[in-house]
Amino acid sequence: MTLKNESDCRYSCSVGMEMLNGQGFMKPYGYQALVMEIAERHLRQFHLGVDDLLQKGMSWVLVSSSIEIINPIRAEINLNARTWHSEQDRLTFRRELCFTDTAGAPLFNAATFSVLMDVKERRILRPDKLHLDIGQSHSEFLIDASPKLRFKGDMHNCDRRRVYPSCIDRLGHTNNCRYPEFAYDALTDSEIASLGKLRRMDVYFKSELKPGDSFTVRRSAASVESGELIIDGILDDSGKQSFVCRLVFEP
Repeated sequence: MTLKNESDCRYSCSVGMEMLNGQGFMKPYGYQALVMEIAERHLRQFHLGVDDLLQKGMSWVLVSSSIEIINPIRAEINLNARTWHSEQDRLTFRRELCFTDTAGAPLFNAATFSVLMDVKERRILRPDKLHLDIGQSHSEFLIDASPKLRFKGDMHNCDRRRVYPSCIDRLGHTNNCRYPEFAYDALTDSEIASLGKLRRMDVYFKSELKPGDSFTVRRSAASVESGELIIDGILDDSGKQSFVCRLVFEP
């Protein structure tokens, strides 16, 4: 298989019970997990998956992920998915993903932005210096998305957390699917009950959470009724912002 027919690939996947909450709504984690599952399965087809790149001493690192929900998922169902590399700037690669039900009805679309990292040195690599066939981009964009954060607002502390071994993935840092879980845990009961109104999630990965790190979770003073919630994590030792999660709800 060559990278020229990348956008023709089709995949099937399913919603597991662990992705749904007590009210039957898909948790933010579930959407993120499906996006990452399909992206990795797809990249393996072109020898660009985790195992392939680790053999070369490098890996993909997610910079941000944006998901637009068209029809909220509320059951353990089977899905169809498609994905393609849509854009590249000097360091960052954008990827589109679309998910439908088995009848073809749209459920959600996503865009991810990633960079290549030297695993040993923990530094970003320049693609033009590497011998990797990333392929030509297919400039079809599904949603409006950017890896750059545009939020400023008042935040207040709501929790303190620690990175436990269960959070750590093969790259030695907190797996990107854990961050939406941190955000979900900062929601109130009434906000969790409103997940059927969730229409968009943006997650920005600013600084690694490593084994043993402690961090403070903050959230904006806004409510679901205002249409938007911002939740972030601040590393306790350095004061650096680790992640930001933006949840947008239907009014």
